Amino acid sequence: MDKNLKPLTYKRILLTNPWFERTLGLLVFAGYILWLALPTRIPAITLFGLALAGVAAAIYAKQPARAREWAKILLKPKNLLLGLILIVAVGVRLPGISQSLPYLDNPDEPTTVTAAIKMLQTGDLNPHFFRWPSLPFYTQFILSLPQFLSGVGSGAFTGLNQIVPDNFYLAGRLLSATLGIATVGLIYLIGRIVYSSAAGLTAAFILAIIPLHSENSRYVTPDIMVGFFATLTLLFAALIYKTGQLKWYLWAGVASGLTIGTKYNVAIVLITVVLAHFLSEKRKGIGFVRLGATIGLALGVFILTTPFLALDLSGFLNEMAFQVRHYTLEGHGANFTGESWKAYLSYIFNEAFVYQGVVALGGGILLALIRQSRADWLILSLPATGYFFFSSALVHFPRNLIPLLPSMALLAAEFILWLTVQGFKLFQGKMRDSNSRLVIKTFIVVILTLGFFFFGIRNSILTTRYNLQPDTRIQAGAWITQNLPVGAKLRLEPFTPYLSPERFQGVTEQRPIGGRGLEWYQQQGYDYLVASSYEYKELIATDPQAALNYSAIFQEAQLVKEFPGDSAERPGPTIRIYKVR
Repeated sequence: MDKNLKPLTYKRILLTNPWFERTLGLLVFAGYILWLALPTRIPAITLFGLALAGVAAAIYAKQPARAREWAKILLKPKNLLLGLILIVAVGVRLPGISQSLPYLDNPDEPTTVTAAIKMLQTGDLNPHFFRWPSLPFYTQFILSLPQFLSGVGSGAFTGLNQIVPDNFYLAGRLLSATLGIATVGLIYLIGRIVYSSAAGLTAAFILAIIPLHSENSRYVTPDIMVGFFATLTLLFAALIYKTGQLKWYLWAGVASGLTIGTKYNVAIVLITVVLAHFLSEKRKGIGFVRLGATIGLALGVFILTTPFLALDLSGFLNEMAFQVRHYTLEGHGANFTGESWKAYLSYIFNEAFVYQGVVALGGGILLALIRQSRADWLILSLPATGYFFFSSALVHFPRNLIPLLPSMALLAAEFILWLTVQGFKLFQGKMRDSNSRLVIKTFIVVILTLGFFFFGIRNSILTTRYNLQPDTRIQAGAWITQNLPVGAKLRLEPFTPYLSPERFQGVTEQRPIGGRGLEWYQQQGYDYLVASSYEYKELIATDPQAALNYSAIFQEAQLVKEFPGDSAERPGPTIRIYKVR
């Protein structure tokens, strides 16, 4: 045997050993624990980097020829561009993801996290809440298990009854961000399959920077998750359309079942799957059995993800009755009730495609209607059915649009590429070099995309910068702890800092300050009043007596410190700390 082969053989034996693979798995798990447990991310990122390098080395050791082939594929220009787009998606989702914790401004975040922690504490896997399907709760429950162990290991709490939920929210937010980034990759694949790689790349960039999608990727809610599963279903529908193969029908059934298991009203994604079957040129000789299998699998997966709809049928039916009344009769307050079709157009204009980006979307829809191609009908189906279905309800929310955004981004991308082709026709005769033509076309696409989505990019960047700022409640809490005397008696409003009851009196409850006059606080021996603009602004506007009380307090009590907030520059309310004279 050639001696020169021994070191290589030894390395291959080491890198292909099952224990090496298990070690890589332990590195990833340890990195996840350190990410959640430590204030700095450097150790976790280091472990993730080592694990990634180990995976690459193991793949090369096992199959060097295939590894070199993959490297060539990864270095192709379109794949490098996709990598850059994914980096952009990461850049507007992950930074500041722990913003404001332990304070929560999204009212739906506690629903998922509280249900998961309750399951962890009681062992009862019935969420007892069916206004949403159960998959988000079980997913958060799975994330909570390692989070609980890391919390015990770091000394944050000693048992189930002492759980501090802050990092449980962070784990859920990281999952949302990951699924949001993955959805960007999925729409690239769909665009490449149905139209072209250029369409996929352009759509991926548009989805990466759409503010409505990037902002909601920071929250523990079902919306980004259902958007991911709906887009995954669309991917399998596109493969049904292209190939007609049985396996894609089955995978479409699984993906659509996960979609429904995340949010009931996105069951409309099945319409796209059915349409893909009829649009496919490969469906000759294929009957309805495959579609039946798809729908059957979707129903089965949905029941598996929400099993207590059968095991707790009365609870499920009562919650569903509430949802029906809520969306059709009772409403959700003046801001989210009314003419839904107008509201969703407003959301698309202001929060999704942001001003001139709507021109690209409208152009894409018009182009699809003019061309009448099968591919266009497939991509248009989900936004069209979703918009009209959601508009039929009394209640409307911007986040309902999230499952529709990937398809809408692809339609906008097709319009931008169409404009590029039309513009290039003006001077393409002067260019014979194919490389020059490609460069010019790419340049035009980039300019048009940046032009149409300038404000979308700007808003996503500003939102990221906003989330990186310290929350006023965190700042106020630190100042109070350092500067107010131990044992002082405080009255805290809602949306004010959480303080230690061992250090200050009266901090275990939060009530509006405007409910009492200044004299009452003096008589009760309060030393300080802590007010929040999220509370006093609403009460001043709606309660005349509270407005008078606030006016007296603001004028006669001594303002010792103010933390300005409630603006586009800094997260959190304005916090005012008054000394009771």
